[in-house]
Amino acid sequence: MKRDALLRGGGKYLNENLAPLRRYLESQVNRPWNKVWAEICANLKSSNTVQQHVRDHISDFVAIKTSWRDGEVWVHERWAPARLKDSYVRLYVDPKSGLLRRNKHWRSWQTKRRDTRAAEAKEREARMRVVSEKVQLHLFNECWWEVRLAKVPTGVRRVKAAAGTRQVKVELPVNDTLLHESGDSQARHRLYGLPGVYGASKRQLSKKEIRALKLR
Repeated sequence: MKRDALLRGGGKYLNENLAPLRRYLESQVNRPWNKVWAEICANLKSSNTVQQHVRDHISDFVAIKTSWRDGEVWVHERWAPARLKDSYVRLYVDPKSGLLRRNKHWRSWQTKRRDTRAAEAKEREARMRVVSEKVQLHLFNECWWEVRLAKVPTGVRRVKAAAGTRQVKVELPVNDTLLHESGDSQARHRLYGLPGVYGASKRQLSKKEIRALKLR
């Protein structure tokens, strides 16, 4: 999409197609933000519904309100102030120079999810051994335990919908032997590395078993 067409606003924006807006803003990196904003305001009028819709989404990509604190950039958008490296924004306005900069710490949600899963897998590798689909060994509270897994029971719940009510499948509460509470599905998934299971029972391993399994 040409730059002029972007700044005039197009019908695609009503369909939440914000890729042209993102590309335009990224093409303005290292320019003074005041000039970029003036250019946007000159072409996107708040009186036009479509064009205002585009302007409303600028903060999804650019942290405009920023400050310099403790030797690093902080952003002040939407919620409480946060370090730039911890924020969700791709771009930010440099609080010292006023230039539009790229957030070198930004990562897509796919990358963050992949990194999180890798970190969780590495953490499990240090404190868990898989014996079979239903048996795992866990280092918990400085002791090794044999944990037997079971499928989380499910039920049906009615929820309201636009067309009336519909039935959805839900997990029922369970007493997890390691968590000592029902917990949530995500907590159990992180603990066991499997979806839809919980620790039904556990048995502490003897010193002889620990030596035989080379767990120390």
